[in-house]
Amino acid sequence: MRTANVKLPGHPDKACDLVAEAILDEYLRRDPNARVRISVMGGRGAIFVCGDILSQADFDVAALIQRTLGKFGAAEMEPFVSLEQVPTEQVRLFAAGPIHPVVVTGYATDETPELIPKTLKLARRIAKELEEQRNADEGWYWLGADGQAEVFAPVSEPQSANITIEHGDLALEEARERITTLVQGIAPGLKVRVNLAGSNELRGLGKAVGRCGTDVFAYGDALPPSPPSVGLDLRRPEKSGAWLARQAARRLINRGARSALVRAVYEPGQTRPVLVQARDERGRDMSLLVSHAELDLEAALQWWRTDLNADAARWGFAGEAGLPWEG
Repeated sequence: MRTANVKLPGHPDKACDLVAEAILDEYLRRDPNARVRISVMGGRGAIFVCGDILSQADFDVAALIQRTLGKFGAAEMEPFVSLEQVPTEQVRLFAAGPIHPVVVTGYATDETPELIPKTLKLARRIAKELEEQRNADEGWYWLGADGQAEVFAPVSEPQSANITIEHGDLALEEARERITTLVQGIAPGLKVRVNLAGSNELRGLGKAVGRCGTDVFAYGDALPPSPPSVGLDLRRPEKSGAWLARQAARRLINRGARSALVRAVYEPGQTRPVLVQARDERGRDMSLLVSHAELDLEAALQWWRTDLNADAARWGFAGEAGLPWEG
């Protein structure tokens, strides 16, 4: 069984991700050398942001939080912010990153043009279409910002999807009919199940609780999870290491593999991995085709642009056009 889950931007967990990454991007915009570690959680009217900062950049974090949440109808959340400068005696330890080795994986497959699994591509397309309908079609006024799409493939082809949405004042049965029609227009023959737990009129951060860093299955849950990377600057292996490993896996597809899994291990304070392993769809060792230099975290620093972290977090960092490692 292969599955993939994609959350809409208004989902409580995804909203916390986007807040954390928006704050991170603003620090990096003002100070490219900023070192940042941010955590966000909240719900039911309040959102809490805490973290460690190594930067002289200064801006109105609370205002940025409210602008970010306002994009999906949660601007009424009250922010509580505790972002503190790292004490002088801890600067070296903080700059070294994680205190334990970090293992990241990158994956690519030729089963889709985006080099991602079919389940992930379909779940993402459904989620994007729901978000587009919510924002662009007045007839979908009832569709809330909170939702998710989960696609199941017992063998290779996706066969069913569970869709969870908030449907405002529209009757559940009518919402189910409209969502089913929309999804089957994308994937004819797909079995669609909407709101299996029943009515879900209003949720989001206003009614539920979320936290950042919960989306660890970057390619679906049939593949190894990625370490949480939301709210971490680009010098952390949990983030840039995963992006670099994805790029390396893509290159192996270009060299003839049908699918490729790259695994890299980073030790504390090191920018290059101490171990790199790569295998194709038959389990053949391709490690010699991936150099340690190719996975040097310093290489990822040149990728940063305005809103890079938020863009990578919105729909996922693998298979999204416009992200530098996907070129």
